[in-house]
Amino acid sequence: MNKRVILFFVLSFLHYFVFSALAITTGGRLFQFERSTNKNYICYDVNLKDGKLDQKEPVHAYWIRAEEGGEKKELSYLQFTFAFGYKVDSKKDNEVTIHLSPYKNLPIRILKRGGKWIALVTMEGQEMIVSRFFAQMKGESLTCLYVDVTGTTSNGKTVTKRINNKK
Repeated sequence: MNKRVILFFVLSFLHYFVFSALAITTGGRLFQFERSTNKNYICYDVNLKDGKLDQKEPVHAYWIRAEEGGEKKELSYLQFTFAFGYKVDSKKDNEVTIHLSPYKNLPIRILKRGGKWIALVTMEGQEMIVSRFFAQMKGESLTCLYVDVTGTTSNGKTVTKRINNKK
């Protein structure tokens, strides 16, 4: 067999296992936050440490700059603190409750269910696994008119609930 072919298979094999290990370490996507102003969005991935939920920093929030070729970029301090970051409200064994910076009244539980990490919210008395937040902005301004929260209920139905901006 040609040395190049063998090298290709060895590198492919190593790439597969390194990539798989990284996917397990990051724990996967919980949800994303989109805005009406452009196609860029913020990803929220679960952070694991030694296979368990990282209690200090349970979620990694970062940009996907879809309008810039899909470049991944960390949130700035101001973006994290005031717009797209989160604070940890409570901790349990392998579970935390967080809230996004602008939505202090919407607790989001990060936990493992059915072998998968999920973000769980309760809105209008209905529990759902959240997958997406969408902010409708007023033109190009920083004023948010409302946020739609989309998720899946326990019966598998996809629902969207709205958080109206209080003026």
